[in-house]
Amino acid sequence: MFDPSSFGTMAEIVGESPAFRCLQSLVERVAPTDHPLLVCGPTGSGKEVVARQVHARSRSPEQPFVDLNCGAIPENLIESELFGHARGAFTGATSQRPGYFQLVGRGTLFLDEIGELPLALQPRLLRVLETRTFRPIGSSESLRFEGRVVAATHRDLLAMVREGSFREDLYYRLAVFVIEVPGLDQRREDIPALVRHFAARQPRPLSFSAEALERLTRAAWPGHVRQLRNLIDRLGVLALSAQIGVEALEPFLAADGAARAGQDSLADALLALEGDDKLLVAENLLIDRALQRSGGNKSAAAQLLGVGRKVVERRLKSREARSHEAETLLEEGRQRVEAAEFRQAIPLLRRCLEKLPRRDDVRALQFEAYRLLGVSLRSVNGWLCAEACACYEAALKVGEGLCGSTELASMQFGIWSTQLMTLELGRARATAQDMLQRARDLGSPAALDEAHLAMVNTLFWLGDCAEALACLARGGLLQGGRGGEHNGLQGFDLSALALTFEGLAAFQLGAFAQARQALQRLLLRVGEDNPHAFNRALALQGAAWLACLFEDMEHLGPLATDLESLSEAHGFTFYRGIGQVFRGCHIGSLGTFDEAERFMLEGYRQHMLSHGGRLFHSFQAWQRGELLLRAGRPDDCERLLADALDMALEHQERAYLGELLATKARARWAQDDLDGAEQELRSALSTALALGSVSARIAAATQLARLLQQTRRPEQAAELLSRALRGVAPDAPSPGLARALRLLEELGTRP
Repeated sequence: MFDPSSFGTMAEIVGESPAFRCLQSLVERVAPTDHPLLVCGPTGSGKEVVARQVHARSRSPEQPFVDLNCGAIPENLIESELFGHARGAFTGATSQRPGYFQLVGRGTLFLDEIGELPLALQPRLLRVLETRTFRPIGSSESLRFEGRVVAATHRDLLAMVREGSFREDLYYRLAVFVIEVPGLDQRREDIPALVRHFAARQPRPLSFSAEALERLTRAAWPGHVRQLRNLIDRLGVLALSAQIGVEALEPFLAADGAARAGQDSLADALLALEGDDKLLVAENLLIDRALQRSGGNKSAAAQLLGVGRKVVERRLKSREARSHEAETLLEEGRQRVEAAEFRQAIPLLRRCLEKLPRRDDVRALQFEAYRLLGVSLRSVNGWLCAEACACYEAALKVGEGLCGSTELASMQFGIWSTQLMTLELGRARATAQDMLQRARDLGSPAALDEAHLAMVNTLFWLGDCAEALACLARGGLLQGGRGGEHNGLQGFDLSALALTFEGLAAFQLGAFAQARQALQRLLLRVGEDNPHAFNRALALQGAAWLACLFEDMEHLGPLATDLESLSEAHGFTFYRGIGQVFRGCHIGSLGTFDEAERFMLEGYRQHMLSHGGRLFHSFQAWQRGELLLRAGRPDDCERLLADALDMALEHQERAYLGELLATKARARWAQDDLDGAEQELRSALSTALALGSVSARIAAATQLARLLQQTRRPEQAAELLSRALRGVAPDAPSPGLARALRLLEELGTRP
């Protein structure tokens, strides 16, 4: 049992059950650390008590314990409460005010009901946890957060992540350690000790018979420890005698159980209603039901509700005003999306959904708001954004039986993109095939183009570049399709994506002239005269990618810088990460290896991986491995690529499998393991041949030929390299092909 004398308000921590001992052991182990902590458990189970126990056993128990209930403070005030504000930051800010992040010092900030924290504030909390700094509202100075965050919730945060009402990255940042506080139903053997503990705190100490304790142990406690404590408090005041037997206990227990059970059931049903503002949803539900029972008579409905007729009329007018406001917000959000101002569109569309009532007559507006919000969130946070996925799924649910196949096909595109970015490539291919069939049945050119591009994208990452090019040809999308800015249902430039994957697939297949043509066409689309910021980012991504493969550093540097700055300016976080990776490739070519690695790691881990970039793992690992080799760090290179190969093989991501194998072999060569390097280069060559990847085949064969030349086997080297180059057109060669041809001449063999 915890020693209650040491912890003040922690005197309520009482128990000896196995579940409680497990909780105690976990608290003792995690309390001395500085990591964030998530305390979960049903309402009334003692989550705040556990948080105070963690603070009392922490490294700084003398520091403040500051608690904030995220659901008890109005949304427009909670930001100021957390971060503080500078003088003049907003109307009424007549003086500087420190927020809880500052007041807590090196102590513990307890965020109770973290699931109620507004979505708009969640990125700011995430940033505090990641950087340990924060900036008060209206201040230009960043302050250091020295404390520890302990969050608590009775809600299922993972379910909220899937629904899009809680950020996935914030969840995993908070859940470094998770403490599950058991409900009273999981620790019934502790009830007698808890009863005695609460009884001793009454104005007149109570004593319970063995039968009364047994009855309390068998009772249902939906309110858990809090409900038990409240019952003992009532007994302390109202019981006729301090000696409590079953007869004296039963009336209190029956009344408490019946009232509490009924109220809890009703409250739980209301909390399960859809919508963020549960109070408003419950109010609308009551008004609608009262009008239904009274046949639309407002006076009769008001009587049922226990209010005056004018109250009902005011609420109905307010509802109409909210619907009109929602329509206005939706139109403003649509205009922002069409102008690629996705970050500005997000709050408008969120407010629109908050304003819209949950009624059948506004389902079309709900569908459009969810669709546009999904597009905006995906554009800003990447296609792996949990909230964007939830919006697509919500739109599909709302739109079934209401919207046409075109709109539903658009939602399916969003779901496909999530499968792709999570490397569920088999499922992504099946979804793309469904999209193709739906688009053919629909007869929509835009939907068909999107479906073809979804299939091409998936095939490329599966390593089937020949089929990817064939799919582009079947869809009429080679050389960008119909030309110009060809926008699909998602509102972005399909032609830029088609050119990108045409160039990438052609490069892998050794059709270097075709790949260079795709690069040149993309370069024409990246200028500042491109009016659509997101489409320009897509073109910059494709051009930088191909420039990197062609080792065209003259173009790569400016393209990468433009992509990074454009994405930062417009909030395209995912594409900012891609720009940083390519910028690292350019800096590395100049010999500045440490700075290059920093850019690549920050771009991939902080911006791409967090926002949907897992798909690019093998490409960035290959490029970073090349960088480590040039920096003279072959051991680090081998470890990096071994991990990358494991992931690629696990998820069947084969686009750059041959390159990973060849670069890893070179790392072993640099460690003077010539036999191991030769074996791995032969494996890389076999893999490239099996996949039909000509560029990887040339790279592996060139390195293997150099190794054979070094180990005095020039004839074998020349024969192997000649076979590897057979059938490869020498026009517009890639740098890898040029190196192979030079080596062939050096070996005394004509190409």
